[in-house]
Amino acid sequence: MPAAVAAPRARLPGVAWRLSAVSFLAASADSFFLLLLLWVAGPQGWTGLQTALVILALRLPTLAAGVLLGRAVDRWGARRLMLIDLAGRAALLGGLALTGRLPLIAVLLVGAATGCLAPASYAGARWLLPRVVPDDALGRANAVVAFGDHAPLVLGPALVGPALALFGTSVSLLVPIGLLVAALVLARGLPAVASPAAPEAVRDAPHAGRLPGRVTALIALSTAYYFVYGPFESATPALVRARLDSGEAIYSLLWVVFGLGAIATLPLVPRLGRRRPGLVNALGALFWGLVMLPVLVVQDVPLAAGLFLLGGAVWGPYASIETAALQRWVPPSQHGRVFGLQRSLLGTASPLGAAIGAVALEQVSAQAVLGCSALLCALAGLLALARRDLRRAE
Repeated sequence: MPAAVAAPRARLPGVAWRLSAVSFLAASADSFFLLLLLWVAGPQGWTGLQTALVILALRLPTLAAGVLLGRAVDRWGARRLMLIDLAGRAALLGGLALTGRLPLIAVLLVGAATGCLAPASYAGARWLLPRVVPDDALGRANAVVAFGDHAPLVLGPALVGPALALFGTSVSLLVPIGLLVAALVLARGLPAVASPAAPEAVRDAPHAGRLPGRVTALIALSTAYYFVYGPFESATPALVRARLDSGEAIYSLLWVVFGLGAIATLPLVPRLGRRRPGLVNALGALFWGLVMLPVLVVQDVPLAAGLFLLGGAVWGPYASIETAALQRWVPPSQHGRVFGLQRSLLGTASPLGAAIGAVALEQVSAQAVLGCSALLCALAGLLALARRDLRRAE
């Protein structure tokens, strides 16, 4: 008999690519804004504690707002909440740009307000995707949207150095404003998909208030991983200045190659996430810590760039694998709630770790902070491997 011919893979719906573009533009704006503030903290005269406060102001409100916005997505759908988020953040950054010199109090207030809004687009994209993409294509669709999340690791750093050199601090804020406006225009074309269940049905569903153990374990792993990774963001500028004897161009380069590494491994997401995603991500956290540990002895730019490239490659598939697992393990009527919770925890954990790293830099070297961070990432992965339900969950 002739060999069976495999059916060609169906093309992804255009809405998946649109969601990727919206995520890319919005996350690029967020990345640019954070990196800009981290770089100008020294020239602005901010102390380590003040820099930590800025980071916390950007992300801590996400902890309170994430679950509320996720539930709002479950009730009213993704499109409306995403439009409110994107328009609100663009307006807030516009107001900050008008202050001219970025006074600390204005940065804190605007950062807190944007942090309250940002979870809506993240949760909305992941709520909408399973409703517009066939189940057998969901892994590929998550990888496409993840490209929109990871590509900002390239674009944000690539833009922030030249923008600061050419335009100065306040005018450079026009870059994230423009990115958010472009995302807003694209988001207007998203379908207004209705929620699959009325709020009453979600409330009355069996065990609606509890999440499966494997779900809480996976989110707990990510929260710990992102928290102990956080010092890499705040300590990298000090590493570039003190150890590599370089400026904003090399700072941008390191994060660009990190982003390129992350993008390069995204095609592996459907295969890696097909079986035992909890095990895969626990090993990912372990390997990332081991890969980045040589930062303790790095003294030249090529070696540092190589480490960041390899670290990005290990980091790349992680978030998409987690997203696909949560979409499978959680009922559709609770997707908004779960992804809002996830975003609130992860969006807070990394900046909180970065804030602690900023304070630690006043006492120890950047390499000590980065080395400690890498070791703790590996430890988080090891601890997660001890959870049998997480290791074995399909």
